[in-house]
Parts: sequence; C-alpha cells; structure tokens
Amino acid sequence: MSENSLEGRTVEVSGIPNEVEDEFLGLFFENKRRSGGGALASLRRQGSCAVLIFEDAEVAKRVLSKGTHVLHNAKLTVRKPTPKDPRKVLLRGMNASTAKEMVEVFVENVTKLDSTGYLMYPSPRRDVVLVHFHKPLSEQEFRRLADKVRRRLLDGARIEAEQIERTDSVIVEDLRSTTTEDMLTLYFENKRGGGEEVKDVTMVADGMARVTFEDWEAVDRILQRSHKLDGSNLSLRPYFDFLLPGKYPPSPSTPNGTEEGHGDSAGHADSTGHADSTGDLYTDTLRCDTTREELTDSTREMYPDSPKLYSSNILLDDPVKLNLLQCSHLLQELQQGHQDFGIQIVGNGVQISGPNQHTSEQLKKRILEVLSGIAQAHLPFSTEKATFLSRSEVQESLQKSLEQEGMLATYTASDCTVTVIALTLDMVKQASSLVKSLVCDFTMPIAAEYECMLFSDEWPKFLSSLSLCSAKVSDRGDEINVVTLRGQEEETRSKIEFFLSNPVEQESVITMEPGMLRYLQTHCHMLLADMNQVTIFPLDGDDITGLRLHGQANACQAADELLRNVVASVHTRTITLKRPGVARFLVEEQGTSILNQIQTKFEVVISLERVHWVPLQSENIFEDAKKFTPPPSFERHPSADTDSLANADEQARDLNNPETVLLEEAKKLISVIRKDDHELPDTATSAPGTAAAGISMDEDLYTDQLLPLSSLDNKDTLAEMEETPGITTEGESEGAVGENPELNYVKQLSMESLQVDGVLEEDAQLSLAIQFSMENNSDPVDKEDELQKVLELSRRTAGQGRTSGTSELDQAIGLSIQDTIKAAHTAQILVYAGYDMDLIRVDIALGKKTELKQCKEKIESKCLKNLSEHHRSCVDLIQRKHAVDITIQGTTATVQGFKEYVSEAVLDMNKLVNHISATVPDPDILRSVQWVWYKEQSNAIPYPPKATIYIEHAFKQKQKKIDIVFDKQPCTISFEKMEEYNIASGKSLPIARKQLSNMDIYSDVTEIEDFTALSSMPEITRVNEATDEFRDVVQAFYGSINEFHNKIRIIKVEKMVNSLLYNQYKLKKASMLQTCTQADVERTLYHGTSETGMREICLHGFNRSFCGKNATVYGQGVYFAVESALSVQDQYSPPSEEGYKYVFVVKVLTGEYTKGKHEMKTAPLKENSRIPLRYHSVVDSTDSPSIFVIFNDTQAYPEYLITCQKVYG
Repeated sequence: MSENSLEGRTVEVSGIPNEVEDEFLGLFFENKRRSGGGALASLRRQGSCAVLIFEDAEVAKRVLSKGTHVLHNAKLTVRKPTPKDPRKVLLRGMNASTAKEMVEVFVENVTKLDSTGYLMYPSPRRDVVLVHFHKPLSEQEFRRLADKVRRRLLDGARIEAEQIERTDSVIVEDLRSTTTEDMLTLYFENKRGGGEEVKDVTMVADGMARVTFEDWEAVDRILQRSHKLDGSNLSLRPYFDFLLPGKYPPSPSTPNGTEEGHGDSAGHADSTGHADSTGDLYTDTLRCDTTREELTDSTREMYPDSPKLYSSNILLDDPVKLNLLQCSHLLQELQQGHQDFGIQIVGNGVQISGPNQHTSEQLKKRILEVLSGIAQAHLPFSTEKATFLSRSEVQESLQKSLEQEGMLATYTASDCTVTVIALTLDMVKQASSLVKSLVCDFTMPIAAEYECMLFSDEWPKFLSSLSLCSAKVSDRGDEINVVTLRGQEEETRSKIEFFLSNPVEQESVITMEPGMLRYLQTHCHMLLADMNQVTIFPLDGDDITGLRLHGQANACQAADELLRNVVASVHTRTITLKRPGVARFLVEEQGTSILNQIQTKFEVVISLERVHWVPLQSENIFEDAKKFTPPPSFERHPSADTDSLANADEQARDLNNPETVLLEEAKKLISVIRKDDHELPDTATSAPGTAAAGISMDEDLYTDQLLPLSSLDNKDTLAEMEETPGITTEGESEGAVGENPELNYVKQLSMESLQVDGVLEEDAQLSLAIQFSMENNSDPVDKEDELQKVLELSRRTAGQGRTSGTSELDQAIGLSIQDTIKAAHTAQILVYAGYDMDLIRVDIALGKKTELKQCKEKIESKCLKNLSEHHRSCVDLIQRKHAVDITIQGTTATVQGFKEYVSEAVLDMNKLVNHISATVPDPDILRSVQWVWYKEQSNAIPYPPKATIYIEHAFKQKQKKIDIVFDKQPCTISFEKMEEYNIASGKSLPIARKQLSNMDIYSDVTEIEDFTALSSMPEITRVNEATDEFRDVVQAFYGSINEFHNKIRIIKVEKMVNSLLYNQYKLKKASMLQTCTQADVERTLYHGTSETGMREICLHGFNRSFCGKNATVYGQGVYFAVESALSVQDQYSPPSEEGYKYVFVVKVLTGEYTKGKHEMKTAPLKENSRIPLRYHSVVDSTDSPSIFVIFNDTQAYPEYLITCQKVYG
C-alpha cells in the first residue's frame, strides 16, 4: 500500500454522540491542535460511527496516534479501516444442490492445496462458501485464483471469487446452557483463551454466541487455538452475516434416506466426446431425498379399508431429471404392476404410498435405480454455437430429432457448454453424437461492393427473419460465419447472397430548426457536396424544416448518422435583447446589415424566426386612435331629483309604448326556445306572496324594474303605483323599497335576471329591430336608416349594462396594442456556431452595437400633464408605429429607442402637443356653447358639462357621427341629422347646438386649469446632469477640447427643440442621401458664437448672411469645428458681460466635400461629373478636415447649447 493511498488516508471513528452535527465533527478533526488532524477530503456518517478520509496520509497517522479523542465529554475511538482479509476468499454463485465434497475437490483443483491447507464454511443456503486459507494470499495470487475460478464450471454453475474485509468477531458454538456472556469475556481475555481484549459478547442462539474483539487481528490468533470452556469443547468460526442461520434451514451434504446409484461412467471416455475438446466428463447427478411417513388423513381417505398406509417421497431438485423420469413411462409401468399402490409426481418429487412397507421400499429402490442411471455429458462448444443451440426454435428441432431416433434425452446450453442429459450413459453418448452431428457451420466471403450492406439497419432485421440460423460478421469484416442445422446450409446461403446483392432503397428525414438548416447550407456545404451516394433535399416549409435523404440503405444510414452528429455538434444559444424598438431595428436594413457583419466575422448563423415586427401604416394618428378609444359614458342628469322625474316619465312612456310590449314578448319567445334547447338555466323563483296574489312579473330593460304584466295595458298604471305605499320608481330611496318585501324581492330578482339573461336580451332586441326593419313601409331613405340601426344594434347591444361602456372588442384591441409594443422591445435571436466561444462573442457584439444606437429625447409641455384617454391612445399608437418607449411624468415626455425611430416619434409627439394646445380650453367651451336634447318639441334639456365638452370637440373636428353612452345605454349622435339615437331601444331624439354669452349658464362649474397654447418660440430645456444624455454631451465636448481642458468649466447644457428647423433638416438629409455616393452624410460638430448670435440661432437657426464676422478663409458660409477646442476660443465665442461663452453642438450634413477657398459663395461643382452636381460642403483639408463650411442653412440643426465659462488661476 502506498503511503498516500486511500486506505492510508482513511480513519474510522466510533462513539460519536447524537447531538454532534457532521459539520462540527469535521471542524474538530480538521483542527490540528485539538485532534492532530488536517484537511478532510470527505466525511461519511452513519449513526454513532463515521468514516473520515483525509487529504494526506500523515494527517491520518497523527489522528490514529492519539488513540482516543474527547468531544462533548464523550470519548471517540479511532482506528484504521478494516482491510481486506488475505486469508479468506468468498465463492459466490454455486448451486444449492452441489455436494460439499464436490466443492472441496473444486477448491483443491484451483488452489493445488490439500485439505490441511484451508478450512471451508458453507452458508446455510449453500449458495456461497467462505474458504479460509492458513497462509495469506498476495494480491497477485488472489488474481490468479479468481481467474481460475471464473474459467471453470462447478456443477454447471459459473463461480465468482472475491475477497472480503476482515472481521472483528467470531461465532462460538457448542456452549453449555450455563455459560454466560461474562464467562465468555473472562475466558477470552484470560491467557488460556488467548488474552485478547473483548469489546462485546452477544448470545445469538442456544449454545451460540458472537464475540467481538477490539482488534480485528485478534480474530486470526483466536481461530488458530483450540478452546474448551465449562467442560465443553468449543467450535469457533469467523463471524459473517451470510454464515448465520437464516430463513432457510441448512441442508445436509448427505440427506437421510438417500440412496445413490453410481454409474460406471467415471472411468470411461467417449470417442465422440473429443470432437470439440480433449474429452467429455460423464457424471451421475442424482440428488434425491426420501422420507418415511405414517398414515395420513389423505391416504386414509384413499384406502378406507386399510388399517395403515406407508408413504415415501423421493425429492428431485432438478426439473430436467424430473421431466426425463416422467417421459420414461417408468411410473406408469410400476403403477400398472401394483394397482394397490399410488405412484405419482407431486411437486418436485415422486410420492409412493401403499399398504405394504416392503413393497413400497422395493418400488422406491426401482425408481432410485433408474434415477441413479441418469447421466449427463458436458460438451464444449464455441460461444456462437452454444448461443445458437440455446434458441427455442433450435431446441424444438433437435428435440424432435432425438425423439425420432428413440432417444429419451434433452440438453441445456449456457456460455460455452452444452449439457446433454439422458436416462443412461449410453443414451447420453448417442445423444451427444447426434447433437454434434446436427450442428454445422460454414463461412461466406463478402465481396467489397457488398460490405456496406452489413452495417445498414436492414442487416439485423434480415438476420432476425432467418430461422434455424445464426450469422455473424468476422472481426476483419471480410466474411460471414454462419451456424445452422444440417440440411439448411444451401437455403441459408442463397438467402444471404440474395440480400447482399439486392440493396434496399431507404429514405430518412432529419428535422431541425430553420437556422440550423441555414448553418449547414452555409458552413457545411462542402460536406453535403461530398455525400454523392445519396440525394439530399432541403425542406423549408411551414410544417417541417430539415433535410430529406434518399439512396441505398447503407449509404443513407451512414449519411444520416453523420449529419445527425454534425447537427449535435453545432452550438446554439438564444440571445434575448431587451431595448426599445430592437425587434424593428433587427428586421430593417440597418439591423440586418449589422447581423450580416457579425455572421461573416464570427462564421455563425443568426435566425430571426422568433423576432416579430409588423409595420403600422398610420398617416393620421388622431383618426386611428379613435378606433381604439371606447365611447365615454355619462349620466344624463347631474341632479338626482331631476333624474328621478325624468326616469319616471320615461318609464311611463316606455310601459305604454307598444314597442316595449313587443320586446317583452320577443324575450318570452326566445326564452322558451332556449329552454327547450337547454341553452338557458331556469332561474325563475317565486317571491314571497307573489304566487298567492297571482301577480305575473316581467322586466323593463331600460329602468331595471319588474312590473306586473297585467299593468301593461292599463294607462293609469303609473299613477296607481305612485299612490300605493311601498312601490317606488328608480329615483326614490332604497328605504322605501325595503318597506314592501314583495316589491323589494322583485327588484332584487330583476337585477339578478339582468346579469343572467344578458344574452337573451341581446337576441330579443336584435330580433325585434330586424322585424321593425322588415315591416316598415316608409320611404327608402327611412328603410336605409332603419337597416343601419339594425346593424348598429347587432354590433353594440353587447355593451348594454356595462358601467364603462367599453366593449370586449375594444379591450382586446387595447391589449393587443400593448402586447405589440412589448414585442417590439424584445428580440429573441437564435445563434448557431461551431464553437461555444463564438456564441459569447456574438452576444457581446450584439449588445454593444444595439446599445450604441440607442438615444433619448425629452419633450416639455404643460399639455402633457393631464392627457385624455383619446390622447393616451395617440401616444400608444406613436409607440406602436415607431417602436419607441414613451414615458410621461408630469409635463415631460421621454422618448427612448433607436436614434432614427426616436426622431420620427418626436415629430409625431410634437404634432400631438400642438394639437392639444390648439384646442379651445374646456371652460371657454362651457361659457360659449350649450348642447341640448329635446324630450318634447319645446322642452330643451342641456347635456351634462362633460358630455357637452366631448360633443363640442367632435363637432369642431367635423366628425359626422360619434358614439357615446348615456345612463349605461349605447347611443350615437349624428351631426348631419342633429339627432341622438339610442341603439338598444331604437329611439331618436332631436338635439341642437346653442351659442351662449359668457357666464350665462353653468356658473357653478368648477374652474378647470387654464392650458394656454404653445408659443411660437422654440422649446429650450435644460438637460438633467444625472442623465446619460448629459454625460454623453459633456464627454464628447471635453474629449476634443485639448489644451483648454482645465481652463473651461461647463455651466449648463440645454436641448433645442425646433420643429420647423428639424423638418427642413430632415428633408435636406433625405435629398442628400439620394445623390450622395457615401453612406455617412452627417456629423456632429461645434459652433461657437456670441450671446447675440446665440439668440439669433435659437430663433431662426444658422444664417450664412452673417458670414465674415469671424473668418471667410475657406468660403463665405457657416463655419463648424470638428473639435470643441477651436469653438471655445474667444475669437469665435467671446464671453458675455457675465463671462459666459456659448457653444452649439450641431448636427451638420457635410456630405461630399472638397477644399474651400476664400472667394467661394457656394460649394463648387464636382469634377468629372456628367451631371452638374455640387459638393455639399468645403473643408480646410480634405485629408484630415478640422473645419467644415456649408452654404445651405438647412444643412445644420442646433441640437444642444453649452454654456461654459473660463477658469482662471
């Protein structure tokens, strides 16, 4: 054992208290001062014991040298791990019926020892035997012994040898009943018994005890001595669990009553037995047991006249021999000769019962003579032949051949041995010769062009279809070794030749992701081209994507395996990018260009199949937003009293209106139809007292009241109800309703019915409206109006009864817009690469490139403080249209996303702000306009203030018709007809718009905040110093300030928003992109100016009319500097009275440029151009320009204004 082996680093610990945790135990043994230990490699705990493995063997030695350790006032005992016992070998896998003498002979043959060199301890079940050698075995000797045991059979069984760990206990047998545990302890600790320290003594059974010693080496010393205690000679053997008596009692080697018949085969050899080996071993394998019994109850019933019966059993553990005995007809012959005896096979033996003991013994002897003559032969075969003979169809065929030859024999096959069993030795020899003669083998050479067929999937299928045949390709692969039965050779040969010469066509499909298919086509095209033995078709459809292979089975299989391995070797990753507008950016030209560059650089394939972006073509966001804004809901009367009276009048009119009666009748009809079809639940219940009174209840759709049906025909119903105590209309208090329990129950039932029968009301209203349309005989114009009302009813009646008035369709559309906005901000990209490192590089590169394209823009306006629902829908559409993220906090809207998309969205946001600002303030509308509806021709009722504002805005926008909800009823207002139409009831009311003088009406209306319109001045907002935007501008400014780095201090940075200038700039840029040969036409430059010039530029932009104020060296235009160091000089940005200097950060369309000259008033024409095109700008040096001059004012847009100051000292 090496010094640092596992055994040398292992220590066993016992006596660990239960309260000690594993972690604390490990820390204790890693503490060198307390335990002498060190670093632990592992700790395995089981109860009060543990196994420690240290990283160093020296540490384990130190721990063991201390002997005992104290932890939590408990003594811990440490010792070396129990090693393997070099004197003991365990033999496993034996037959339980194998005699002990045969095992002894087997052990002596493989060890070359006599009986004095070892001791043998069989287990109670006799399936394992422990062999104890007097001399220890080295590792090399044990390996040789195990190899010999493995290569030999014992009674047809394959045996395995293994070493076991040393034991620290012995089993002591033959103890007297008076012997106690203390006596055993004293005996073995005394010199007479060996003088070893005893750890524990346990009485296992009567006369048997287990003695455990502190040192396992004491066991060998104790076993080498003879022992006598209390006048009894003790029998000792090592203690192992498998040697203890278990569930099954031990079987003696020679059972009582067994009569063995020995054939004369031991000294004979069969000439036929040498066909496959040096000789055959013929042995008698009788294993039987007979017992004598007295007369039993069952035999008394069989022979009632006999005073006594004798029974004898012959036990046979081998089912093969029992089957041979049954097939021999011996038992039938004996039964016929002895009619008064019962001879039959019961279970695993033969039972003989009869009235005469002597005859019974003779019959038993006769059967034993036959059984003793049963012999077997072990025929060595090759593994292929033995496997072939073990097949069921082969065994059936050979068994028939043996029966045809009159041989009562059978065989079994295992590994490389075939065991033939027959009733006699001669019959075994004949059967063995016949079995050998019937098995034949031959070899078929394989032509080179057919070798590939042996590796196809069809080859195993073909072999399984062959009967009475076994074929295997040789190790060299140039021939086929065939094993079959005599007479089957030619048929088998012809089948194999036909299979090899007729290759099978095969087709297979390899499914994969579309990106994986592109990767194979792009980066593995040479491999695909080399597979010329098969036809490869790419599949790129909606239902399946991959490759379809067609060709000969072997070639198709090889190509399929190769391509599947290639697909498995490709590394994939899903990269998720979360940035505003990233989905749109990646699918459009600029993003696609970046992806192509990354794919080319890293040799990867990027798939955008999970990136979803659909452009939204919206020219007018204000009109489109109306589609997604639900109609507002208003209460028609702001006063409760007025509302009660109006509802009461309206209710009276509805009850006397024949249309209402028809509506209720339609509901009844549809309800009956649906109940017959089991579509509606039966919710009808009776209120207390209603049934007795004979009152039939029904429902008014528009007043949420239930009324007696009998009152529908009575014109004075309403008056009667008002005079009756306890009956209330909708406007009265709930307490009044509660006074009459019957009517209170009716109203409660009405509210529940409205919820349950919503679908019933819709169908009734729709059916009635269609009927009105069909029966109307008015003029065609009225028919068209009625038809339009029917359509509106079918579309909007589902909204009745909802407080918000928002239909499910409107909600679904709103949710779909939000989902689309979120989808535009997230992109899942599938990347396929040959190396995992490339996936990481692609992830980093994509993140950086998309991050650099992001920017933020802010819009300041008081109009943003309180946006209506319509205007919020406009903001959502802007986000959806341009794929940007817009957040509004107070009066500031922040637009974030990719630069181009942010610029587009800012323009639409400015339009929205201008649109909101241009609207007339709500208080002005209420002071100047009044919208009214007419209940009667002369009774004008004004709309509520909020409804008036909504209607007036729609009227000013010149809309023809609007949707609106009054008292939970969907309505439309037509400005062409100047009428209000109730979709649910089909009624129309005239409306009018009245012009008022100031403070004429609604004097008690709460003043609304005055939102003044935007001034015509451009907006200039200060950039927050904590934002990324401020940091980027400052870093760029100081990055090119050079020698002025410590001499200039920034006071503030302001952002310019001038819609007019920006629109002109964008148009110019679009024009330049069409004619310019280079892609990058835009630069960010600096322009220093005075305080007066700063104000002029903020209002009107750059003006080349002021050229010459500082210099005209390179032309008479507007000058811009590449570096801020030039612009901060006093020559270009003179300090103001307060000492402030002003520098603009400007976006300049430099386009194509050339060297400038003093006399230039415009950019020169391009040389060698057939079309007279001019340069877009001029510079001081074409190689490395530091100054740009433009001659068109729309080519520059002032983006930021930096106010700075000189630092002195």
